[in-house]
Amino acid sequence: MQIEVRAYGMARFALDDKQLTVAVDDGATIGDVLSNLADDHGVTTNDFVVMKDGTHVKHLDRDARRLNDGDRLVLADTIDE
Repeated sequence: MQIEVRAYGMARFALDDKQLTVAVDDGATIGDVLSNLADDHGVTTNDFVVMKDGTHVKHLDRDARRLNDGDRLVLADTIDE
């Protein structure tokens, strides 16, 4: 199955692209995708804010949230004050 990943801010620069189409296995989680992106691009994804289809995904929920074909993930960096 395929999902769409959109990246904003520093996440965009870290992934070298604003929008990616990513092939994932059935049953893959958000944590799986982030791990693969980290391995492929040599970045740490722990600091990214993640949204799935417009809904914020808490850091602790990433390994439990399963993906479906056509889902959209948005990655953005956090804002430090």
